[in-house]
Amino acid sequence: MPAPSSLPRLIATDLDGTLLDPHGRLLPRTAAALRAAAGAGIVIVFATGRPPTVAAAEIEAAAGGVHYGVMANGTFICRLPDGELLHSITFGFAEARATVQAIRAHDPRYGFALATDLGFTSEPGFHQRMPVHTPNDVPQPDALVGHEGATVTIKLLAFHPDHSAHDLLEVLPAVVGPDMVVSHLGADAVEVAPAGADKGVGLAWLCTHLGVATADVLVFGDEVNDLPMFRVAGRRVAVANANPVVRAAADEVAPPNHEDGVAQVIERLLAP
Repeated sequence: MPAPSSLPRLIATDLDGTLLDPHGRLLPRTAAALRAAAGAGIVIVFATGRPPTVAAAEIEAAAGGVHYGVMANGTFICRLPDGELLHSITFGFAEARATVQAIRAHDPRYGFALATDLGFTSEPGFHQRMPVHTPNDVPQPDALVGHEGATVTIKLLAFHPDHSAHDLLEVLPAVVGPDMVVSHLGADAVEVAPAGADKGVGLAWLCTHLGVATADVLVFGDEVNDLPMFRVAGRRVAVANANPVVRAAADEVAPPNHEDGVAQVIERLLAP
């Protein structure tokens, strides 16, 4: 059925730190709220730094409560739950390799993870920084090895033993140059991608694709990589555990993620 005019036409929510609890779980109350919103005709979007394969459990737990994904920090737009690709922003392996080499020349202590059309590799220390692990992935001494001949780079991630992700947001742009953008992941690593790739760009593309005015979009977030979405959407909600910069940019601060904050807002919206 069509969404009532008082409701947003589309809800986009970050996962880690926002929709999921501190243990990375989609709790039953929140899953039920997503399904109720979908049943009211609202388009539900997962907007996350994760690619679809790393959000499979959360997509399944939503059980029909999610329709689209603005995944991999806006570089991979897809239908959910099947992951059918609608739009992507990718770059060549040669560009990824040159970016890694430039960062290593600046400081050889950096570590990397890389996803291309040939697979995914990560260096030691990467998985300990992620909210979820990929059990079948064994760390490699050099994340570039094994990708020779790749035609598409899907995701390039960087981390440092002595610097937080927020530090890298300040340091790395000057190292990688203006053709690349450095984004926060919601974890202690950053993503390096072609300039113009972020959650806001991805969400705007999806809204145009669906014919939804961005003024009719409600977004939830907690980290600085959600701010580009906040600039696009008509209504912005931060959870109470969010980065202070994100809370300051929000129209409303919801209860924290460990209290099903997103669910509480959705339940209030849908209340008779």
